[in-house]
Amino acid sequence: LAQDFMKLSKPLFMASGKRDLGPSLSFNRTATLLDFEAKINWNKILQTDPLKCAFSLICQLAAGAEPQDVQAKIIYEFVAFSVENSKTIPRPLKESFELGLKYNDNLTGKENYKKCYRRYPLCLYSARTMLRFMSLFGNE
Repeated sequence: LAQDFMKLSKPLFMASGKRDLGPSLSFNRTATLLDFEAKINWNKILQTDPLKCAFSLICQLAAGAEPQDVQAKIIYEFVAFSVENSKTIPRPLKESFELGLKYNDNLTGKENYKKCYRRYPLCLYSARTMLRFMSLFGNE
């Protein structure tokens, strides 16, 4: 899962720093995100994740986990964009994002993301651990 995401996301990471440079670049970033999202076979990726860790990661990030992590912010922004703009994103993925947002309704709670552990009990990893896995194994 980490390798699949990191392979697909290289253009996304490269485009992420360019969003504040004006309206024309903003349009290009949107086009880049749409192009990137169209290349993702969500169902194939999710089939390789029987423990539902992708759902857990998305839930945790939407609930406020790892707010200082650059990679986490990029993933969060991309999933938020996809939930809002994509017609191909699987319903359970969208629901995990929306559930995380619901858990993060009280923005003062620092550990809102831990509620995602109960929703996805088969995934034993925190968002921090999964992001480390992605960094370590995504370059192979």
